[in-house]
Amino acid sequence: MASNFQVPLRYLIIRARAQLFETTMVDHSGWYNGLLSIEEASALFIDRAAWLSRLAPLLGRKEYEQKYALCLVHRHVKLEQGEQMVATGLITMPEKVPPSDIEVTIFPSAWTATGRPFEWQRVEASEDRAPPPPPDLVEEFSKIVGENSVLGLSSAPGPLDEGYVWWESIDHPRRRHILHSAPRERPDLPAETVFETCWGPTYIHSTSLTAEIVNALGCCVVCKSSTHPPICEN
Repeated sequence: MASNFQVPLRYLIIRARAQLFETTMVDHSGWYNGLLSIEEASALFIDRAAWLSRLAPLLGRKEYEQKYALCLVHRHVKLEQGEQMVATGLITMPEKVPPSDIEVTIFPSAWTATGRPFEWQRVEASEDRAPPPPPDLVEEFSKIVGENSVLGLSSAPGPLDEGYVWWESIDHPRRRHILHSAPRERPDLPAETVFETCWGPTYIHSTSLTAEIVNALGCCVVCKSSTHPPICEN
């Protein structure tokens, strides 16, 4: 005798997404722990001026304006099985996220050259999410830098006053990645302990009332060496 009970399609979709997420997260922590450190990733990013100049027109397109930035793909802390790096405000730390929260309150915020997420962000409302890079952008970006590149994409950091950038550092005992704004020039920090990790488009307004020309990718996030204490203690 056939049953009149039918599982709602929405439930099946949510359950399938949860199963896929659970399977992915089992592998994610090991994969993430295998990413390069900031020192290693920075050392591989050579010929920077040429790369930034080459990628500026792509990331500076009108449809991507203030949405995405170029980033160095690197790890911050060691993850335990099932964990992922999740940002809540200016603090990013490992969490075991319930599958029900994915694509509801927690969304990817950084991706490899092939579009694989490696960091996430908690948002209060879905409209506050950082939209994932569209397939056309990922495909073109990957063709330029290569699938195994140390370069990736991130959601664009929040705007700051001129001369300021976002500084990031790691509090290893508490496994926290900390962001705060500060002047770009920091003479109190040895140059060998400071690494640029993120670059966003810099625009020059032309004489035309409608045109904007992308000049270059300018640094928007600077990381202090993972082997030194955090810059700030909040």
